[in-house]
Amino acid sequence: MLSRQPSRILLIMSKPVGLRAAVTAAVVATTAAVSFAFPAPVSAAPASGGVRYVALGDSRAAGPSLDRTAQTNGCGRSNLGYPTLVAQGVGAASFLNLSCTGARTEHVTNTPQPTSMGVVLPQIERMPSDATLVTLSIGGNDINWPTLVSQCYATAPGGDAGCRNDPAVSDRALSALAGLGPKVWSTLAAIRMKAPAARIVLVGHGGIFGDRGCWPNLPISNADAVWAKGFFAMMNGVLATAAATSGTEFVDVTAGAEGHDACAAPGQRWFEGREAGPSSSPLHPNAAGMAHMASRVLGVVR
Repeated sequence: MLSRQPSRILLIMSKPVGLRAAVTAAVVATTAAVSFAFPAPVSAAPASGGVRYVALGDSRAAGPSLDRTAQTNGCGRSNLGYPTLVAQGVGAASFLNLSCTGARTEHVTNTPQPTSMGVVLPQIERMPSDATLVTLSIGGNDINWPTLVSQCYATAPGGDAGCRNDPAVSDRALSALAGLGPKVWSTLAAIRMKAPAARIVLVGHGGIFGDRGCWPNLPISNADAVWAKGFFAMMNGVLATAAATSGTEFVDVTAGAEGHDACAAPGQRWFEGREAGPSSSPLHPNAAGMAHMASRVLGVVR
């Protein structure tokens, strides 16, 4: 039985001096403040029947536009998404991909999600209770991060929106992340209660923004691009804290992805900007990015 849910998983600085400082302060303060028990998995090892893998989450798991299979279901699930690659990598005895483009935390736990092909049940309702491995990608739609970051976009080549120096922009970002932590924590708790023997892995965000902008794919100044990159570092701090305080594992997909952001050359690009090609979605990982994400997950679960 869960003892209690933390009321705040992210502490907001009253006058943030920068996202990097806020990341450190939020994660350290939260880790020190949270003191509650969370049940450990019943079994840390896969059952004798092999790995029973279930993928949950949003479009970063579903992989819309990556191949034609993504166009045959309302959730945009593709066979080129990282869940399929992880299933192959662990030699899963069974694999069920329940991720759905546009999903928020409530669509994983308790709220049906409308899609172009009808309403889908909350993902957890279709998750078998005997799953031994569960991955979760979630949170981006809860905070609608493109809206937060779009305030950094310049209106002309070489322009500088200066969002990094706008306290209102930082306040909105911090406020959005403050509400995200408890939602993710509760989602992880629900997954644990449904599948008590599962190894649960929370997959992080980021990778799109590097240290520079590129018109028109990412119409942002170099200095604001660094701010946006820091925003995702802060988001990953919130996700990592939710994972750590819920007895689950976190995978940082930005590690090893340096130089492969949306402003990299087409052959080196793992994450798309606003102008994605026909076999990828704007502001999402492409097939190479999905392969990278799978390798990061496999590096943990294997």
